[in-house]
Amino acid sequence: MKAAQSHLEVAILGGGFTGVYCAKALVKSLGKKRAANCGLIADENYLVFQPMLPEVAGAALNPGFVVNPIRTMARGLQVYRGTITTIDFKNKRLTLDAGSFSQNIEVTYDHLVLAMGATIDLSRVPGMPEHAYLMQNVGDAMKLRATALSRFEEANLQADPQLRKRMLSFAVVGGGYSGVETAGQLLDLFASIHKFYTNIGPDDFRVCLIHSRDHLLPTLSKSLGKYAEKKLVQRGLELFMEKRVKAVTANYVYLDDGTQIETSLVISTVGNAPHPLVLQLCRDLDIPHDKGRIITLDTMAVAGHEGLWAAGDCAAVPIVEGGFCPPTAQFAMRQGDLLGENIGDLLKGTGEPLAFTFRGLGELASIGHRTAVANILGLHFSGFIAWWMWRSVYLMKLPGLDRKLRVMLEWTLDLFFPKDINLINPRFSQSLKDVYLEPGNILFNAGEPSFSFYVLKDGQIDIMDGDTLIKSIRPGEFFGERALLGDKQWRYTAIAQTPSRLISLGLQEFQAVMTSSEPFRHLLAHTSQTYQTTEDLNTLKRAVPRPLLIAPMESVMKTDPLHMTPDLTVRDALTLMKQGRHSFYPVCNEEKQALGVFRRDDIYEYILKKEVTKDSTLGGLQVIYMPQVHPDQSVEQVIEIMVRKGSNKVLVTENKRLVGIFSIMDILDQMEFLDQQSN
Repeated sequence: MKAAQSHLEVAILGGGFTGVYCAKALVKSLGKKRAANCGLIADENYLVFQPMLPEVAGAALNPGFVVNPIRTMARGLQVYRGTITTIDFKNKRLTLDAGSFSQNIEVTYDHLVLAMGATIDLSRVPGMPEHAYLMQNVGDAMKLRATALSRFEEANLQADPQLRKRMLSFAVVGGGYSGVETAGQLLDLFASIHKFYTNIGPDDFRVCLIHSRDHLLPTLSKSLGKYAEKKLVQRGLELFMEKRVKAVTANYVYLDDGTQIETSLVISTVGNAPHPLVLQLCRDLDIPHDKGRIITLDTMAVAGHEGLWAAGDCAAVPIVEGGFCPPTAQFAMRQGDLLGENIGDLLKGTGEPLAFTFRGLGELASIGHRTAVANILGLHFSGFIAWWMWRSVYLMKLPGLDRKLRVMLEWTLDLFFPKDINLINPRFSQSLKDVYLEPGNILFNAGEPSFSFYVLKDGQIDIMDGDTLIKSIRPGEFFGERALLGDKQWRYTAIAQTPSRLISLGLQEFQAVMTSSEPFRHLLAHTSQTYQTTEDLNTLKRAVPRPLLIAPMESVMKTDPLHMTPDLTVRDALTLMKQGRHSFYPVCNEEKQALGVFRRDDIYEYILKKEVTKDSTLGGLQVIYMPQVHPDQSVEQVIEIMVRKGSNKVLVTENKRLVGIFSIMDILDQMEFLDQQSN
């Protein structure tokens, strides 16, 4: 379907401080009539006042008080809510994904403003994307608040004090503004609400903060950073300074010095990364950038590209003292405001763009318990006076008179009434969940109830029956079906042998798939038989005569089996298949070393492809794994291997060279032969 089209005189990309304040200034400069030809495109239809997100997470503010509708703030300008998928600056065109029920929108423009901010990339730390909570949006703060309260509700029901402490252990990664303020708010929340939980004492909860520098709040002075450390530690915060997170699992944070922090919840305030569309534009247009931030002129125009502007966190705007403006709210607001004026003046032809000369007024950080640190115009403040300044400054900067009044009232009531501990937890449908495990981590123990079906993306999971290895799960393989199809209880213990990533499907979704697909149900019923206990295997072996069980493979296998090579032509493969009709054909290299097998059905499907001729080779076919055994191994040993691997055949190899093949049918044939001999 062809995308719908729209044209904007100015297209502003991004709904943060920079984009919204640019839009407001543009409307003011051009007037509502001409500004109606301009538009702002954002992923959400609201502006988040991010400095107050930690207070939302700490139940000190209502989530609705820190967001403002963009349409009311930038009235007179068109607002498009959607996700930008491509930017084609040479043709002044971009594509917008409007949603699941709409066709894409193609927007052309005369001027393009990049105010898209930065993104979050946690992939550099194994397990961080799967397990860490973020603090980037109001939804993140709401989720953190609900999860923290949920942990308290669960812990209150636990009789085991060690389990309670594990459930109430929280780790914050990052010692900048967001990390410090979030940790401080969590400490305030926990200290004020634990008295409402009869089984939870002040020693049961724990908040840790991990920071890679030698002092907190590195953009402030070292003395203010040390003051913040002192106050937070006095209130119970555990600090891990000059350490980096190496990996995160469901139950632990692993640091680079070998320290392991047991925790049930990890909050990441680090991981900022350049916006991928901005990076792509820099590559396409050969635009210089500073770590993914577009380097602009002091007017925020991009040199050499008429009609292209950038500001905010995705731009490196020169500052008077040298270097570039820091990515903070006070700079973002003022850059947006000046940029809107510059573009408005340019469109009206009333003046040249002005340079951005703002130097910053200072920085503030609230550390909880009515305490803050501040650097205002070079003067240092700390304690209650800094906290009062923090609240005054941010209340003044909060957009909208209604929001100011609501926040002022909420803060006032917070002085006299306890925090709101209502557990309002919006439940979103999430069928699949990512899981990360470090070596030695236990996914589940024998005897525990089973709730999930797992698919291994990478790594190795060993299924253990006590000290006996039942099966090693490899990437692409799945497990959990036996318990879910049976009494919903794990019979074995699953342990990660290497760093492992899995996808889990919940019990309810698993059952829905089972009832919907008869073939899938039969498949899993078959694969569940690979998880036989030692007792089950012994019962199976007792059905086989003892002389056959102790016989070596070389005495019962089929020798010199027909085999193929990847460079075999289709013509020769068909000739070979006529010699012996089998469901699988061993695949070997030139030295006759076994590589796996080709399925007969796969060969037929391959031959039917249009591009395949009789002279084509089988190199395009997938080689399927099949267990390999040694000629000296006994039938008893091979039976166990076949059951564990879920295979009815094995390749017999010596020094990796194929010497035979053995199947379940061979066992049955030998049993019949022995019966005839005994008669």
